[in-house]
Amino acid sequence: MKYRNLGTTGLKVSELGLGCSSLGNSVFNYGDESEFLEVLNYAFENGINFFDTADTYGFGNSEALIGKAFRNKRDKVIIETKVGFLPSSLSSRAKFLIPFLGNARKLIIPFKKNLKKISKKNQNFSPGHIRQSIEKSLTRLKTDYIDIYLLHNPPVKIIKEGEVFKILDEFKAEGKIRFYGISTHSIDDAVLCLSFPEISVLLVEFNLLNQEAALKLFPLLEKKQPGIIAKVPLARGLLTVNGKVKTGFFSYNEELYTKCKANLEKLENEIGKKILPEAAIRFILDYKQVSTLIVGTRSITHLKENLRILSNPNLSYKELEKVYKTYSPKKE
Repeated sequence: MKYRNLGTTGLKVSELGLGCSSLGNSVFNYGDESEFLEVLNYAFENGINFFDTADTYGFGNSEALIGKAFRNKRDKVIIETKVGFLPSSLSSRAKFLIPFLGNARKLIIPFKKNLKKISKKNQNFSPGHIRQSIEKSLTRLKTDYIDIYLLHNPPVKIIKEGEVFKILDEFKAEGKIRFYGISTHSIDDAVLCLSFPEISVLLVEFNLLNQEAALKLFPLLEKKQPGIIAKVPLARGLLTVNGKVKTGFFSYNEELYTKCKANLEKLENEIGKKILPEAAIRFILDYKQVSTLIVGTRSITHLKENLRILSNPNLSYKELEKVYKTYSPKKE
C-alpha cells in the first residue's frame, strides 16, 4: 500500500480507501455483524487506513461498526464521516422492521429503484442539527474526535452563505474535529469551494466515465488547496467486471456509456484481456491531485481484488498507456 498527503492537512492516507455505506443493516442491506467487522479488519490489516462513512449509513450502524473495529487502534486510522442528510421517508417508516424482514428483503430489492424514487429525502444543515449529529457520531464511533467531517452534498446556497463553517470552526476549536470539508454534488460546487480557504477536503466524483474534475477542478489546484478524495471510482458498477449499475442509482448518460463500452471492447480485444476494474482504479491514481479513492464494498472477495490491483497489477505500462490515450479528457 502506498500513501499520499491529503492536501495540506498533514494526514497521510492510503491510496485506496474503504467506503462503508454498505456496512451495517438497512432496509435493503442486511448481514451478520461479524462479516462486516471482518471486512473492516481485513482492510486495515492490508494497509488501508482511510474509512469513509456518514451518520445516515445504515441508520448509524456503519459508524458503530467502525467504532467497534478500531476503538483500540484509533490513532492508526483516519475516519471521515458526513452530516446533512436525514433518513428518507421510506427508511424512517421501515426502520423498526429491519430485523424482521429476513427473506422478504429479496422480494422488495427488485423494486428498490422505484421505492427510492417515491421516498422523500431531506437535508438539514442548521447549527442545532449539526451539533446534535456530531455528538451522536462521536458516540457511535467510540472516539472523542473525527479526523474529517464533511457536509453531505449541501446546496450551493449553503456553501455561498458560509455561515455553516462557523459551527465547524467551533468543533475544531473544541477538538471534536481535526478538519472539515464538502462532499460535493457537482464539480461546479467543488470549484466554488476553492473560494473558502477553511475547507480542507473535497470529496468529488471522478472516474473513467465522468472526468469533469480533470478538466474543471484539477487545473485550479495549488499547493495550499484542499485534499481531493475521489468517490464513485467504478461509476456505480458500470466499470466493474459485470458492468451492472447498482440497483437504485441513476445510470450515466446513455450516449456516453455506449461510447465508453465501445472503446472498452476495442481495447480489450486489442490487449487480449479484461481490463476492468483495474484500468478504472489505476487511471484515477495516475492523477497526482487525487489523494485517495474510496471503493465501497461489503465483500472480502472484491476487497482482495482491489488490493491486488495496487500491489500486483496485471496491466503493463504500455497497456495502461492505451487506456489513457483512449479515455483521458482532451482540453478544448
